[in-house]
Amino acid sequence: MWAVRAGLVGLVALTAACGASRSSPASTAPKPEADSAKTAEAGSSKTRIEIDNQNYSDMSIYLLDRGTRVLLGSAAGLAKTTLLIPDGLVRSGWQVRLLADPTGGGSPIRTPALIVPPGQNVYWTIGSDPANSTASAG
Repeated sequence: MWAVRAGLVGLVALTAACGASRSSPASTAPKPEADSAKTAEAGSSKTRIEIDNQNYSDMSIYLLDRGTRVLLGSAAGLAKTTLLIPDGLVRSGWQVRLLADPTGGGSPIRTPALIVPPGQNVYWTIGSDPANSTASAG
């Protein structure tokens, strides 16, 4: 009887220890999306790209600029992410084309050419099916 009681007390203590260790790293570690959103709020004249990735795949997001791909960051699957376009690439009245390249393979998804004046944002929803993706500026 004593051994059963000691076993139950040990099991309860182990469960409490495991539960406590899971919650502390998540609460202290900042999320990359939160950091980029804070940066985006600091400079209101910067061009932000707000991405709602409804696809399961994580995506590498590129700016297509005069035939080259400039990596802007990544968008996790089934999450919302805010990225900034670097100041050196922002020109008055320019067209923006973005490309999302799924991590691990798959067909890339492109936006149509969008005219984005400085200070305006790009809103891009990447659908679970590439045909359901939409992009707009405003």
